Amino acid sequence: MTTPQTVPTPAVEERRKAPRRAMEAHITASSQTNFYCGFTEDLSEGGVFIAMSPCPGVGELVHINVRVGNEPAVAAIGEVRWQRCDDHGEPIGCGVQFVMLEPRAAELLQGLLGMAGQAPLLVDT
Repeated sequence: MTTPQTVPTPAVEERRKAPRRAMEAHITASSQTNFYCGFTEDLSEGGVFIAMSPCPGVGELVHINVRVGNEPAVAAIGEVRWQRCDDHGEPIGCGVQFVMLEPRAAELLQGLLGMAGQAPLLVDT
């Protein structure tokens, strides 16, 4: 009888160019045909994961508005790069890559991401 050998699982390649940070905040997104509301789970200078159902399709451009604390809302345009689905195959969130970010939003993101080592942020709007 042969002893089964463990085959190492190949490492998943990290494709993100910017580190992400856990953050919960209300977020709205709109496309040419729909309006969406959801919550962020994590955020980076390159994009955001938005938990929402329904959610826009992969490849769709969305206008995103995020309000952090008492600051005015910041806006960005992003492209849906992937969807997370539930056990039944229904989308429950999506990863959005920023394609256009207003300068104020970029500064805010850099400030939030610079707080390394702290507990995840919870931002209520």
